Amino acid sequence: MKFSDSILSREIYVTLTDLAIPQHMNGFAYLTSALKLAVNDASYLQKVTKRLYPEVAELNNSTPQRVERSMRSAIEAACIMSTLGTFEKYFGNAIRPSTGKPTNAMFIATISNRIRVELMSRDD
Repeated sequence: MKFSDSILSREIYVTLTDLAIPQHMNGFAYLTSALKLAVNDASYLQKVTKRLYPEVAELNNSTPQRVERSMRSAIEAACIMSTLGTFEKYFGNAIRPSTGKPTNAMFIATISNRIRVELMSRDD
């Protein structure tokens, strides 16, 4: 199911802001692009490094390596700046105890699935 770009963009913005992803970091834009792709086509989640990162890089005039690193940096910054309760609300016990933060793939999969379910429930 494809969602309207404006509705999807707003939902992604609200979610990333709630998670304290710093808007000034490139990772914010890359995560936004990745989430738009993954919400509209969950098959992107099966090949994050081979398909999703290159597509996000192309959309943002960057490289897959920069995309991956910038997303990781933005997620790490959010883990430091947000409250633990916020991350628990979105990820539950899925955060790796050794690092205290989700992987890029886990972050994108969890948030895209959550947004997809939220938007589908609004259509009912």
